[in-house]
Amino acid sequence: MLNELKTVNEKFIALIKENSGVLAAWYFGSNTHGLYDKLSDEYSDIDIVILADEASYCDIDKSLTEMLKSVCDEVILCWGEDFNGEAMKNYDCLLSLNGKIFQYDIFLLNNGFIDDFMCKLHYAELTEEDIIFSRGDTAQRLIGSAMKADTWQGDISRIVDTYWLHIQMSVKYFLRKDFFKLNGVLRILMDAHTSLLLTKYDKITWGGTANKLHFIPAEKQTHLMRYGCISDFEAMKENLLWSLEQFEKDVEEIAGNDHYKKLGKLIKEYWINNLYQY
Repeated sequence: MLNELKTVNEKFIALIKENSGVLAAWYFGSNTHGLYDKLSDEYSDIDIVILADEASYCDIDKSLTEMLKSVCDEVILCWGEDFNGEAMKNYDCLLSLNGKIFQYDIFLLNNGFIDDFMCKLHYAELTEEDIIFSRGDTAQRLIGSAMKADTWQGDISRIVDTYWLHIQMSVKYFLRKDFFKLNGVLRILMDAHTSLLLTKYDKITWGGTANKLHFIPAEKQTHLMRYGCISDFEAMKENLLWSLEQFEKDVEEIAGNDHYKKLGKLIKEYWINNLYQY
């Protein structure tokens, strides 16, 4: 992680500690869950959650950019999420210091809405080690009080049907060389294959799909890496043939079923027969 980012973080924390309206702060994202050393490099960002007193929430929100300006050379941009509201606000900030540009993400929670779903997401599985500071036991009281997430839940029958339906659909888009329709189909195929793998291999109860996929076997990760849409249709066809064959194997391993095998065989033959006519 960049020294400049660490410097900004330390100075920003010192500032918010001085603000009586800030009740607590803690780290979020890959800074937690024991992943700091595993995922940290010079491109890493920092995710920090600030819990504001309800009466101070709006004032703190308005002053965030000015506080950041005082601890770095330039605030290049602060990008607010579309869902920002009276319960929580999330800003992805690009800052610069000593000629280095880096990302610093701030989540501002309103203590008056601490039971709001979006707020709860940001203290789910909070631990003592994540807490930066707390006035009294404000942050400690949140530990264990948020909802507990589950590992990935997938309807395998629905996943398999979705996959093979869209394999069949891809034929016409390959033949028409319709890049944009094919792009949409490939994204659905990748999502379906991802869901299949996570149904068996997901072991973590936090984070989005991208986080969870880091924890499936490395070989299985490669099964998802050829679904991208590229301008070379022949190369894309070869990539998808390889990917659908891996999907067949993964289905057999995870949910061996004669119906799934028959369905895959039927549509795979249709796909090959239509796209490999010489």
